[in-house]
Amino acid sequence: MRRVLTTLLCCTIYFMVHAQVVGYESLQLTRTKSGHYAFHTMLNQQIPTSVLIESGISKALIDSAFLFTHVKHLELKVRNNDMNKEINLGGTIYRISHIAEGTLQFGTAVYKGDILVLANYRDETEITLPIQRLTHSADWGSRIVLLDLSKGYLKMLTRKELSNDWAGTTKYRINRRTYERMPALRAPITFKVGDKDIVLQGNFNLDLGNPMPLYLRSQSDIVKEMLAGNPQLQLLVASNQQSRATVKAFVADDCRIAGKPLGRATICILDQLRRFTTDGLIGLPFFMDRTVVFDFENNDLYIRDHEERDNLH
Repeated sequence: MRRVLTTLLCCTIYFMVHAQVVGYESLQLTRTKSGHYAFHTMLNQQIPTSVLIESGISKALIDSAFLFTHVKHLELKVRNNDMNKEINLGGTIYRISHIAEGTLQFGTAVYKGDILVLANYRDETEITLPIQRLTHSADWGSRIVLLDLSKGYLKMLTRKELSNDWAGTTKYRINRRTYERMPALRAPITFKVGDKDIVLQGNFNLDLGNPMPLYLRSQSDIVKEMLAGNPQLQLLVASNQQSRATVKAFVADDCRIAGKPLGRATICILDQLRRFTTDGLIGLPFFMDRTVVFDFENNDLYIRDHEERDNLH
């Protein structure tokens, strides 16, 4: 009888834990006013919070007021920012008031490491997370992130789930030898402008913080060659006096990235990406009509168009 009771108790505990994990498997995404994606969940299973997902930063960002409101529960090591550093986020400068260190957990998604504490940061969310730094809490720290923007969710996959559900899916190499180790894709991008086909073979950051389809670096040699070889492109020019940024843009009747259709798209050429080592940034619209999996352990990117995804169900 004691053995039976022990077995029942173990099973009960297992199913309770399993139910909690399953309940947090998917993080439901919503579109913010700025065009980015965020989720609302319980931070460390006890603090309601809103979180923006990013891939163009190397450390998590947290609002200073939010942090110090909950600092006793977060168990983070916090130190003053003695270097008086700042960070530029989309043209807005924020002061880094402190630097924290520790663990932030959102269901099965875990971030561990340095956290930049920003003064007056809270706008749409309290926290911003680089998805390339997330690990799976129940799969020996695997770093596999599934993103489906059309259905509105982010999910941490186990290695077994990736092997079972994504076998045979076309995958591409993620390049991490970039500025701030942002994930990038080395692939051809093709434009159709009028009756002219233009091919740009380069290396492009995968930027979830970019609401535009594509930014090209004006300093890139291949971008310079493209512009010099296609004088027929009708470039629109806009300037921002505050940030001293000059943006040029043209409309492609059809755009494809790594052979994946993006459709009619406005392509921006920006002179304010000097620190980047790639040729440009691929933005959110590329991810809208497909499901992708980032395997940051093996630096593989799996892409499944929605027609392909729907045929599997």
